[in-house]
Amino acid sequence: MDYQNLSARLGNVSHFKKLPEADLKAIVNAGQVVRYPAGSTIFAEGEPSAGLYVLFEGQVNLSKLGLQGQECIIAVIRPVIMFNEVAVLDGGPNPVTAIAVQDSILWRVPHDRFGVLMQRYPEVGTGLLRVLAARNRLLIAHYEDLLCRPIRARTAKVLLDLSTYAQRPISRRKHSNQELASLVATSPEAFSRSLKDLRESGVIECTRSHITVVSPERLAELALIEPGMFKT
Repeated sequence: MDYQNLSARLGNVSHFKKLPEADLKAIVNAGQVVRYPAGSTIFAEGEPSAGLYVLFEGQVNLSKLGLQGQECIIAVIRPVIMFNEVAVLDGGPNPVTAIAVQDSILWRVPHDRFGVLMQRYPEVGTGLLRVLAARNRLLIAHYEDLLCRPIRARTAKVLLDLSTYAQRPISRRKHSNQELASLVATSPEAFSRSLKDLRESGVIECTRSHITVVSPERLAELALIEPGMFKT
């Protein structure tokens, strides 16, 4: 990925859009392009700040460990999106673990260099505040799910989300039981029990390759949400 192309793609990130090309090139030169194969850990929760990342190709899952040691996926990052803002702003440890789910290309800038960039380009810092506010709302919604919805309801909600309200089947090759359980924030065994319960209720159909939502309205009821939330 050449630096001119990288500058253009960085300009697609919302809070970089208003910067001129020369400024984008200066920002790109402050960081570096890194590649991670599928399955590799980009940085780990609790380690010193890994810096700020922008994902250009691939997919990255951000996760935390639950009290019983289970992985809980709190965000799925797809291009072109920035992540690890908290650690780069305060210089503290990484709040989550980032894992490359697919072969991924990222741009990274360390904490000390990003501080210089924010002083030189204040609009970048202002943009980060908007991103952090949006992420905070998502985390609150995720907390509400864990607090208010039992495992079966969370499972139903994840299936509605991944199927885009029954518009497409969910590939089991792309989304393993381990990953789905992490999205539900439970163990694979508990997720499998919920999946079996939903299948026996007739709201989904399961094969070795796909999970298909056959009754989205009923599944929405089991998810304890309003059906209209998922309609496009």
